[in-house]
Amino acid sequence: MITNKMKLSEIVKAYPGAVDLFNDFHIDYCCGGNDSLEEALSRLSIDSRSFIEVLNKKLEKQKKEPASKEVLDVERLMEMEVPALIDYIIETYHGKERTLLLEIDALVNKVLLAHYSHHQDQLVPLHGLFSDLKKELEEHFAKEEKLVFPYMKQTCSGKRDAGYVKELEEEHDAAGNLIKEITACTNDFTVPEGGCTSYHLLFQKLQELIKDIYNHIFTENSLLFPKYEGGR
Repeated sequence: MITNKMKLSEIVKAYPGAVDLFNDFHIDYCCGGNDSLEEALSRLSIDSRSFIEVLNKKLEKQKKEPASKEVLDVERLMEMEVPALIDYIIETYHGKERTLLLEIDALVNKVLLAHYSHHQDQLVPLHGLFSDLKKELEEHFAKEEKLVFPYMKQTCSGKRDAGYVKELEEEHDAAGNLIKEITACTNDFTVPEGGCTSYHLLFQKLQELIKDIYNHIFTENSLLFPKYEGGR
């Protein structure tokens, strides 16, 4: 049973199906995983009693349905040791997100040219924000794959430097802030009237990327880092 005082990360660990509703209401369970549900809802001016009622009903319904492939298999991830979890993160998230970044980069430039005359007020800032996010993620992936993750594999059962974890968490926060700005810039991914097929596809791909990043950051912040710092 979900309560107001539970941390967002605790809720997702116990009830992975909650992610869908969190995404719908822009509740930050990845970078903000240490916040309580009450704190998160208060910041968004959402009535906690109504929200928890809806969430519990949704989770009860999910129990009776086949598990979705998109739902995080938190139980399996929690059983993994640090090296296996690192490999999972690289294989599951880094490759997919690199592909999406390339697809979106081409789309955002295409849409910017096609709709500049009528929608430059949205598309110019969006182009800048996405460029910043792409740069942030590509540099973050390189840092993890070439420096931090190899170090974590080597030191997971010995002396550890917590500084690396703090650096990655700060970079996650930076990416999370850019995502919030992108969501606001796109009016929650609402394509303006007259938007072409590419405009729709751009927003669809952006949403797909952002959902993947949320799961990615949650897996690192709430599963990998505590496991590594605990010497497991």
